[in-house]
Amino acid sequence: MKRFLIVFIIVTIITVIMFSDPLRSFDSYLNPALLESTGKRDLFELEISPNILIYQNLYKGTEILSLFNSEKITLDFNEINKTLNGDDFLIDTIDDLDGHFVIKIFNFGFGFVTSGNLKSNIIVPNELISLIAEGNEIDEQYNGTILFNLDSSIRTGLYGSYNFDGYTLGLVYNLYLPIVYTKDSDIKYSLSTSKEDATTNFEIDVNVDLYSPFNNEEIGKFDFSTLTNKLFSDSGHSIDVGITFGNPKNPYMGFSLKNINIKNADVSYKIPHQETLKFEGDSLEGAISNGNGIVELSGEEYSYPFGLSAFFRIPVFVFDIIPFGEIYFENKLFNWGVKAKTTIFNFIPLSFGIEKFYDFWKSSLGFGLNTRIIENRTEISFTNKKFQNLFDLNSLTFKTHFALGF
Repeated sequence: MKRFLIVFIIVTIITVIMFSDPLRSFDSYLNPALLESTGKRDLFELEISPNILIYQNLYKGTEILSLFNSEKITLDFNEINKTLNGDDFLIDTIDDLDGHFVIKIFNFGFGFVTSGNLKSNIIVPNELISLIAEGNEIDEQYNGTILFNLDSSIRTGLYGSYNFDGYTLGLVYNLYLPIVYTKDSDIKYSLSTSKEDATTNFEIDVNVDLYSPFNNEEIGKFDFSTLTNKLFSDSGHSIDVGITFGNPKNPYMGFSLKNINIKNADVSYKIPHQETLKFEGDSLEGAISNGNGIVELSGEEYSYPFGLSAFFRIPVFVFDIIPFGEIYFENKLFNWGVKAKTTIFNFIPLSFGIEKFYDFWKSSLGFGLNTRIIENRTEISFTNKKFQNLFDLNSLTFKTHFALGF
């Protein structure tokens, strides 16, 4: 009887202070129709959301903080090689900055959305790190490749929606434009030691082609005017469309089509960059060449991959359990996850989640404050390529939302 009373009291307290927390406009990456779900702000909303992911598989978070506080940084390649345990050294970034302005008039929604995206990765083969740490054989040459990829773009669009009989249909017409990107860029290296003169030769040959709708001069003085001119002249066009079933403020199911391409973005320039670094004995020589400078292209195009997405809202006591997934066919990418959302006293949102995102495992904790006029939600995630290493603190993903409206 005593145990029953304790459980009853705990359940009663939880029921009184915790409430269901439906999907909001912050979740519109799942479905554009969710831009309609602004929660307590029934008239208009202005929102901005930065999202930062920087991953590396060498240092833990506490070790990185100690490096910033050190007056001198020493790289011990023997220790680095031991820590990697045969894996390549990876550095990945996936960063986004999203924003929207939405107004609601009766059953209609109208708005403006924008986003900037940056993805990059560097892969240093373990063979090179092992050679530096353990040494190489005399009179034997070692060759390899360091991989480097970069993709940055911007997108802006007009949003419209309509609510009818428990359904919400949302559509975004986008203009998108790459800023600069690479295609299969390699950095070659070679290492050898001569027995005759007892010297070690190490050469790095960088040969990277950058593609952009902007030439060297435009990149050098990059400003809003230059960007808007290119956005209207060279941009690609696409449509995102989504539908949700249920109350627009508290949808329980939704499906969407993403990046329905109408026109590819035009890419006018290739900017080659060649650089060679030679280490011979104790000397270092370097040579930088941009080849023939900027190269004008014809026929080079850029587009976002077409995708499908779906989510389900499952109310469980004071929580909303939300499984979701999205698939992009061109690059065979499947993102998925499950989130649990609730609020304390109906204005302190909490969320927990696990997801697979661009080959990363993420476990997240979200919290914030939601009043009628101002709302902030922040989500911190542990991130790793391997599920078993998810809590090794190699990377913390930071995502936050700020909204203002009424």
